[in-house]
Amino acid sequence: MNNANRTNTHEARINDGEKNRIFVTLKGTFKDEEKCRVAMETIVRDAHAAYGVHAHFWFRSEDGKSLFVLEQYEDKKALRKAIRRFTAARISFFRSIEVRNISIYGSISRSSKWMFAPLRPTYWDYYGGFSKNVTKAIEAGIKNFERKRILVATNVSFRDEAQCNLAMKDLVNDAYAESDTHTYFWCRSKDGKTLFILEQYADENGLKEHYKTNPTSRLSFLESVELKDITVYGVESDPLKKLFTAQNPVYMNYYGGYSK
Repeated sequence: MNNANRTNTHEARINDGEKNRIFVTLKGTFKDEEKCRVAMETIVRDAHAAYGVHAHFWFRSEDGKSLFVLEQYEDKKALRKAIRRFTAARISFFRSIEVRNISIYGSISRSSKWMFAPLRPTYWDYYGGFSKNVTKAIEAGIKNFERKRILVATNVSFRDEAQCNLAMKDLVNDAYAESDTHTYFWCRSKDGKTLFILEQYADENGLKEHYKTNPTSRLSFLESVELKDITVYGVESDPLKKLFTAQNPVYMNYYGGYSK
């Protein structure tokens, strides 16, 4: 059975909640890493206990100079509630780094945009994909498995958007059926020229299994776009890094936080 037939006969049933996630990313450099780390520990504990904050992941560049933060929210309501919690730890955090870029993926409320305005974020529109429902944690505290997530973030520009859309349907469909692929979220820039793909896997094995599947659609997708950059977060093993040799990615190491 070819890819087109398979998609038509078994379309992924992604529910509205899985399409309405909000992601916030921050890129920065350290001014005072120890002050940042202390603030981070408080922020992460608060986020883990809060309503609808599915992820608050922190990564550091291999040279130790740069920081990347990924936040995932249940929906726009969860984000609005989160950013209203102005604490001393958050003030300390922003004083300890130099912010280079903040991006927001998905549709948020006007009041949230107003609160983000001083940071001048870049906004991206939902384009396709999913982030699966999170099982509500019963026990308090961050679990070891929540620290083992692997993230892949890819930026591309379109060569052939129609071909890209066809390939995307197959890729998303297959990814949704994989138990260890938690997120396969696609967003498009406001000018419509650039596409951002965020992938999240349960662990390194989940990433490895995903990349073994559906090579035809993956090749079709790569032919339909021009790769701008790819960053891989949390991968430590050299054999797994070989999967990305052709893309020449940037690697960043786990620094703190969780993804439920």
